Amino acid sequence: MLFRPLALLCAIAILAGLFLPWVATPVGANLAPWDALPAFDRASVETFLTQAPNEVRLFLLSFVLAALFVLVALVGLERRWLAFLTGVCVVGLAGITVWQSRAALGLVPPQWTIEEANRLFLLANDVLGTGGWAWVGGGALLLLLGVFDPGRAKPRAATASRW
Repeated sequence: MLFRPLALLCAIAILAGLFLPWVATPVGANLAPWDALPAFDRASVETFLTQAPNEVRLFLLSFVLAALFVLVALVGLERRWLAFLTGVCVVGLAGITVWQSRAALGLVPPQWTIEEANRLFLLANDVLGTGGWAWVGGGALLLLLGVFDPGRAKPRAATASRW
């Protein structure tokens, strides 16, 4: 990938979202996904994963794919399809969550105007913490890099003359 450093930072941002606060509560207690992991033992994790909805599995898969992308990018073997797949998991799950929340609250489909997008952004900014923004932002940029990155520059053959 030509934009390998940027893609690596995006995948690291997704992984950082695991440790950063996702929900900012009015009382000051911040919730991070990593804080919930010590409460599980092996048997309860297996039970949880078998009974969890697909959205939870997709959420966990996004972190696994981001970690895999970081590992392969560090050794120079990153692939556009892996960046695309990681970004699709994040952006798709964010879209599904927004759509299901809208339906559960009985809201009308949003009119995609600048004012409506700004209002949704301000509402999300009141609730979403830095971890959520890092996860969504890293996933969105990784998706775009997976689609639009031109690949590595082709090495030119060495010639004896410049002309």
